[in-house]
Amino acid sequence: MERIGIFGGTFNPIHTGHVGVALKAAAEQGLDKVLVVPAAHNPFKARRGGGFDALRWTLVKYACAPHPILEPWDFELKRGGESYTIDTVREVKARHPQAELFFIIGEDNAAEVSHWKEADELARLVKFVTYRRTPESSTEVRRRLEAGEPVGDLVPPPVADFLEAKGVVFDFGGVISLSPLGSAGELRTYCESLGLSRAAFDDGWRKFRAKWDGGECSFAELYRMTFENAGLPPPTEEQLKNLWRYDAEGWVKTISSRTLALMKDLKALGKKLGILSNMSEDFHDLLFAPRCAEHIALADAEIISGIERLVKPDRPIYDRTAKRLGLEPHELLFLDDTESNVVAARRWGWRSLVYKAEG
Repeated sequence: MERIGIFGGTFNPIHTGHVGVALKAAAEQGLDKVLVVPAAHNPFKARRGGGFDALRWTLVKYACAPHPILEPWDFELKRGGESYTIDTVREVKARHPQAELFFIIGEDNAAEVSHWKEADELARLVKFVTYRRTPESSTEVRRRLEAGEPVGDLVPPPVADFLEAKGVVFDFGGVISLSPLGSAGELRTYCESLGLSRAAFDDGWRKFRAKWDGGECSFAELYRMTFENAGLPPPTEEQLKNLWRYDAEGWVKTISSRTLALMKDLKALGKKLGILSNMSEDFHDLLFAPRCAEHIALADAEIISGIERLVKPDRPIYDRTAKRLGLEPHELLFLDDTESNVVAARRWGWRSLVYKAEG
């Protein structure tokens, strides 16, 4: 029988104590996984300004990422409203009807369970696992942040990156928007119908994409070089129109509402925001600017490779971004879906994390 732990909380923000408690419960109770569930609103806690749901969710994901047994679960955030434990437990039970459920709870809260909604039914559905409060606390993290003090000893490193950075810079493709390059994507399928294999497409991408992004060639020239590189005749005008639709327009087809919400949360916290992306000037003007006007309005600086004639992962475009934002590299966090761009940012002194857009 599967054994599932449920660990709920405001996680405002999540800290190393939370992670340690979840891992300890998993080990001691022999759990197969622990669902880490950020609350939309705890009915027993007073509201403190905005909920910062997107930021709390992002930090929970990064905190759990190194530990496969911890599974971030956004059921309560998506549902919204008051977060009642009985509702969450019933949802877990519906999805895992044969599982044995364990609810992880602090000793100070355990005494209040009898006052919770449908407490008797809750006790029938789960086994309560209590833990002592850890030295770390979200209150202390917030206090330090307000005082301008470091929090790296209280929170996991990626969480510290978000909280301590004075500015956060977002890539576009795969971060603000969902990538159209998935294995079943229309672009790859269409290219294969023209005789361009996936391996040949990838080879052309590596060799020529930066030229279009950096303003050295047009979109049509990009694909003519890619096809020529594969030993194929150049695409026709009609085929180029289809390639523009599947490729360029594909990058703005699905804009991540969660990334936009994260940007709003960070802006509300007083952080500077930037957009740093490899994209051509025509893509920016025709597609990105009209489709992502709200993102651009939030940004304090917008650095586009095709306009700047600089590309990632080369250092000059990172230096220019920091200068435009008026911050030192170590004061900035860069979010990109491409590992090489993340590694480069770290090399130039930035904080940087791989970030994947959610729909």
